Amino acid sequence: MFNVKHEATFFGANPFSTNPVLVANIVLSDGDACESINALKQGCLRLHELFPEWFDAPVPSMQEPIAQIAQTAAVWALASLNEVRGFLHDAGAVPIPGGARLWLSFHHQNVSLSALKLALDVLTHAGLSKEFDRNRVQSALASLWRACRSHHPDFQARILMQGARARDIPVLPFITGSRIWQFGWGCASHVFYETTSNADGAVSFNVQESKVLSKIAFAELGIPTPNYQLVSRVSELPKAAKLIGWPCVVKPVSLGGGKGVTAGIKTISDLETAFAFARKYTNEAIMVEAFVPGDDYRLMVVRGQFFATIRREPSSVIGDGKSTIAQLLIAVNRFRSPNMIKSRYLRPIAVDDILKQHLTRQGVSESTVLEYGRRIALRSNANLSTGGACTDVTNSTHPHVKQMAETIAQTIGLATAGVDYITTDITKSWQEGGALIEVNAAPGADAMIAAGLDPLAVASAILGGTPARIPIQLVMVPQSDLAHAVSYLQNVPLVAGFGWACNGHAAIDGMPLRITRLGTWVATQTLLRHKLVKHACVVCTAEEIVRHGMPVDKVDQVVLYKDDQIPLSAEWRKVLTDHSGSIEKCSNRFDLKFMAPKLSPATASTDADHVGA
Repeated sequence: MFNVKHEATFFGANPFSTNPVLVANIVLSDGDACESINALKQGCLRLHELFPEWFDAPVPSMQEPIAQIAQTAAVWALASLNEVRGFLHDAGAVPIPGGARLWLSFHHQNVSLSALKLALDVLTHAGLSKEFDRNRVQSALASLWRACRSHHPDFQARILMQGARARDIPVLPFITGSRIWQFGWGCASHVFYETTSNADGAVSFNVQESKVLSKIAFAELGIPTPNYQLVSRVSELPKAAKLIGWPCVVKPVSLGGGKGVTAGIKTISDLETAFAFARKYTNEAIMVEAFVPGDDYRLMVVRGQFFATIRREPSSVIGDGKSTIAQLLIAVNRFRSPNMIKSRYLRPIAVDDILKQHLTRQGVSESTVLEYGRRIALRSNANLSTGGACTDVTNSTHPHVKQMAETIAQTIGLATAGVDYITTDITKSWQEGGALIEVNAAPGADAMIAAGLDPLAVASAILGGTPARIPIQLVMVPQSDLAHAVSYLQNVPLVAGFGWACNGHAAIDGMPLRITRLGTWVATQTLLRHKLVKHACVVCTAEEIVRHGMPVDKVDQVVLYKDDQIPLSAEWRKVLTDHSGSIEKCSNRFDLKFMAPKLSPATASTDADHVGA
């Protein structure tokens, strides 16, 4: 019914968006256009009925029905891309002769193109079949979401991106295809993997990665931590239990997220079961640790300063006197979904052997009907990743506990740290009871948001003061002058911190960079990844701009060299005007004076971004 033609991919500002978008034209391929359009309009209505949470507004009213259909498909595709992972914002459509032109944001071109094709296919089937429902598309969506998990930013990166967007901080992949993202450009940039950044030291990473090294470090620093024994075989468990005592905890020594952890173990039989569970996650020695009574707290320290205390609670259900535990669990999971934003980062609770065993230890099962008001924990650990819940208790935290968290983070050298602490009373000093369990370099921002903290405040604190833009000039030249521009740039006098990109070439302070793929846009991103760059010049042609969009979302200045020879339409000239600080025209010789702006205050790093400030 549709012919879809991918028209363009824009990587920077363009007539449709400030952000990267793909643009496609669609035309009807069916001979009976009137009948097809009517069916597709019904498909639009049906999609709004079946996926109401994916649409912020009713079916748009447009003079051209095909544009209305394209708009619905684009918005549905955008929502599908953001459902599991993604931070995309732009989708829309306009009529063109014989069809419509639509645009859609992307992190990965092929993934967004697949989402668009799926949207048009779903819309078509929804219009042709009255039997169509959400179940018909679940398999295709599952396939799309697998691709999103591979190519889109994870939810930790998304939280930081949300904060960056609010502060107008540019974001780009630091290593394409990885989970490592760069916030800011050049000397004003920070690189993050989840909440771990290039402000963390190698020593700190090694210490926090090993629960054994962490415990030794705590002891050396005079901070209380529970006793432990390392075991490699089941036969070593009785001796470990005798030395540690009951109850105890079993955990892998180098994994996070509650993987392989069992707490509150009181018998050899349960200890063996817990050992077998931990062994599924690691071939290393397994830690048997003394159980510390009390609640589980995550003490968050950001850039050397205490930020928040989050009480982490195991997933649980509360009886109503008539429902089984299984039914209560279904009710709890109804408000949790793979869409982390909608569920505020609370994960669905999985029904597995560990959950069933924990119920058994409490003398109940999935079929037990709980009396009214009785609470049953579904797991022994309180990790958010296994379905735990979070509560903000920052204001109740004793000053000594805050101070302990700060000194651990500062001494070990972690820019963002999650210090795990157990106590029966968070209002008391750690000297009155309580113990430090471990420290995490990538504690995640999700727990704080799940506890009710403002996502923008959390993201802004983790990003710190450094990420910002650096001055960028965009110099546009006629195609005939491009080779001359490269030659000129390769021989300009050295200017500290000056970087340039042109026609697949780039250099910093006169040092050439190797660009593995042709194109000024790849060269520009390569340039902006370097900390040495304090200001940059990008030289390109009108033809490149029209084909790929601006090299970035906005620049400080546009210089039109030989303006009368630059073939730019009024539409594209408006893009330059809207996404630059100023536009100048130059008809004289190609001159460096257009490429050496003064550094703005935003490019200077601040002491607040250093651990321990």
